[in-house]
Amino acid sequence: MPFNDRTKILLGEADAELLTHARVCVFGLGGVGATAAMDLVRAGVGHLVVLDFDVITESNLNRLYFGYSDGIGRLKVEVFAEYARRINPEVDILAVGSIVRGAGAAGSIPAGCDFYLDCIDTLNPKVNLLAELARQGLPFVSSMGTAGRLAPERLKVGSLWDTHDCPLSSLVRKRLRRLGFGDTIVAEFNCVWSDEPAVPPAMPADGSIPGDTINGERVRAVQGSGPFVPQAAGHILASLAVRHILAK
Repeated sequence: MPFNDRTKILLGEADAELLTHARVCVFGLGGVGATAAMDLVRAGVGHLVVLDFDVITESNLNRLYFGYSDGIGRLKVEVFAEYARRINPEVDILAVGSIVRGAGAAGSIPAGCDFYLDCIDTLNPKVNLLAELARQGLPFVSSMGTAGRLAPERLKVGSLWDTHDCPLSSLVRKRLRRLGFGDTIVAEFNCVWSDEPAVPPAMPADGSIPGDTINGERVRAVQGSGPFVPQAAGHILASLAVRHILAK
């Protein structure tokens, strides 16, 4: 039985066929984005663009959907493409191993996609990407904070302006307001978010202070995470993308 026969039963022959012609872009292949991207392949989406500059590390293995020890040190986009083709050898994947930079966000958005998923966890690139997606009137959903949380049932879908108890959402809102959104520019910024209080991150063991720069690198606290909330958020994002495409 072909891998998408069960999808055809769920959606119907015509909608399942529609997905084979759809094109979805996923920004970021961390715990959330990796799951969303793999779900889209399993759902039968025929064309994907995935962007991530990072490699798989040992610390990724507790939550990365395609993260295994034999992939450590390899680009996430390359490993994703291999696993995706093991599911559907005919899937068309454009793997972009580069970072989305703040002011250059516009140049990182591939044209011709039916839907865009923001799964970036770095604040400046995330805000600039969301702002540019909104300016261009492109259909998208964003993931807010999922690290430091244990309860996937507390995930919600809604407007960024209505989120609460999510520090990342609060920071994103503030940055977007500085860019004019929420006041002079109206945009919904639909997102997946959690109201579960996050476990505080671990401070650097060497006593350095997060935010400082040492040897050219910015010191960061380490946020705990697990497979439950990031992957659940990824499942929701992929479902929203598919439902948007079918609703059109």
